[in-house]
Amino acid sequence: MNNVIRGTEFSYRIDTEHGINHDGFIAEGTESIVFKGVKYGSGLRYSCALKFKPKSRLYSFMNREYKILESMQTCRSVVRVLDVIEDLGDFSVAYQNGSKAGEINNDNFFCVVEEYIDGDSLQDYCIKQWFVYDTAAKQWRRNPTEYSYREVVKYQNQMIQFMINFCEIMKFVSNVNERNSKTDPNKPIILHCDIKTENIMVTKHGRELVLIDFGRSQAISSGRTFQHYNDPAMQTYTADYSDVQWQDVGKDNFYSYGTTGYAAPECYAAPSKGNFPFISQSREFVNGCLSIESDIFSFGATFFECLSMYEICSGIFERASENDLSDPYFFGKEIRRLLEARVRISDTLDYCDRDFRNIDIAYHEALEDIIRKATRTRTTDFQDPDKTPGDFYHNFHELQREIERARDAIPSLDRKSDPLVRQMLGVSGFCAAFAVYALILWILLNLLAGPLARDRWNTLKLNYTDNQKRTTFAAVAEDMMEVPLKSSRKRNYEDILEFTFGDVPNDCVIDSDEADILAELMREHLPEDKDRAYYINVIIQNAKNDNMDDVAKIVYRLNLPKEYKSAGYDLAKALTQVNNADDSDEKILVDAYYVLMEHSEEKEYRKIVSKIAIKLMSGGRTDTVAASLGIDRETLQDTLAPLTKIGGD
Repeated sequence: MNNVIRGTEFSYRIDTEHGINHDGFIAEGTESIVFKGVKYGSGLRYSCALKFKPKSRLYSFMNREYKILESMQTCRSVVRVLDVIEDLGDFSVAYQNGSKAGEINNDNFFCVVEEYIDGDSLQDYCIKQWFVYDTAAKQWRRNPTEYSYREVVKYQNQMIQFMINFCEIMKFVSNVNERNSKTDPNKPIILHCDIKTENIMVTKHGRELVLIDFGRSQAISSGRTFQHYNDPAMQTYTADYSDVQWQDVGKDNFYSYGTTGYAAPECYAAPSKGNFPFISQSREFVNGCLSIESDIFSFGATFFECLSMYEICSGIFERASENDLSDPYFFGKEIRRLLEARVRISDTLDYCDRDFRNIDIAYHEALEDIIRKATRTRTTDFQDPDKTPGDFYHNFHELQREIERARDAIPSLDRKSDPLVRQMLGVSGFCAAFAVYALILWILLNLLAGPLARDRWNTLKLNYTDNQKRTTFAAVAEDMMEVPLKSSRKRNYEDILEFTFGDVPNDCVIDSDEADILAELMREHLPEDKDRAYYINVIIQNAKNDNMDDVAKIVYRLNLPKEYKSAGYDLAKALTQVNNADDSDEKILVDAYYVLMEHSEEKEYRKIVSKIAIKLMSGGRTDTVAASLGIDRETLQDTLAPLTKIGGD
């Protein structure tokens, strides 16, 4: 038995210091068993996640899931794949999850190495707001947080922020975003198909969300739906809903494409035997025909669970025995069992149109309306945004807008409901004095924040190493921009911008990570500044040649207004659109050609000019542009060829 997996460049082993039983075990999903691992080699050591998948899934993983994940590696909120190891050699490890036990070895599994996310699943994060596992006593107990009106409102506000953040992630995941010039929100090209609380991670530091487990994700080749068949030859999607089928929940006999309790009704297979749980709606959809509305339903079900977590776990806690509560995974298992049991007996009257009747009344009705609409009962044409524009959410853009409107409309405390607020109405003089004091304190803190951030910035520059880019550098740069005066923000941004292409960080060039940080700072702190055009020009002029495609995408998604003239933005837009264009997209290709020629003599843009020229010289694009211009192919090639040779760092 060997506990080391050897990859092409690094070796990996189970981190036996992690896990309840110090066995490294993290979780078992529908298609994988996950351990915390250690990646080491060349004198370096990193934490990672070792995800073991059945070898029967290898072809599907490499030809579908891996390709989808690979296209999203620029997004910090999507889990990153570090390696795929098909041959485990003589590696083997025993595992046990409750009553389930087995051995992982080369005969049965391959390994996907992913980044290790230091944090909890969204489900565990929500459970821990009200309950805690005492590792010394090996027992679950209620945590000290009082379940009060104030705590509920505070929790609601955090959930609303999570909902907004997750919409941002899903806008990227569905690939309808400016990064790849796909700007029609009603035409997604990627579906996740398994959104649930267990597949969203909350980082320990910063409470950022990271989406994981793309094992069910699908690319949409045309239209806006994906049709799943469990018998591709017969083009059927059926399942046996009798007791036999239900014994193998979540494995090979999938009766739902996704996870029970979170999957939309259309994600369930048609019945070959047994009772179909959504018979009243079955005429409104095609079984296994998934769309962005299916992911939005799962979004609603996920956050309905988050908002219901206290009530769910309190009920489970009251019914549990001491032996049950000794299991560290008890709550997660029980929630899954409850969701499966209700669907199994067709108790699905409240599966759709979820509301807050059985949970805390402190939650605001605007939030309830959003959850209800996201999980709305399926009706005719529910997947057609032209026919049901106001009845359903048809993309994550409009869903996010409604959540943001609700956030702005919901008061932090409801005076009619909170007795503490009612008491404070009688001491308005004290409140006014306190407000003045708070204002003075805020001004003083802001005045001090600038010098403190500047000191950290100067220290960073003196001791900078490239591996600090995504951590310390990004955090200190953010602090530098948190100053109250606009003139100070601009001055600080220019210092940060100049530093990214100075001698120390990256050999006088801006790479894609640095460009992403610069763009985010610009978007958050200089949203209406006319100098953005100048800053964009500097980023493109100093972009690393090898990263130019990614840097151009990042710049293009800033969506600079037309009145702000920027050669760098125009060239970034042209390159991004050409990268995503077909050989026959005449308008995009010809527009890019004109932008290219307009700036072909400007030496400061030589790298991106070269990139665009090379793209227009490939495939049938040359023929398309030449035909549109009314010239022959050779003449166009003679024009473009000199421009392809002027790039380089």
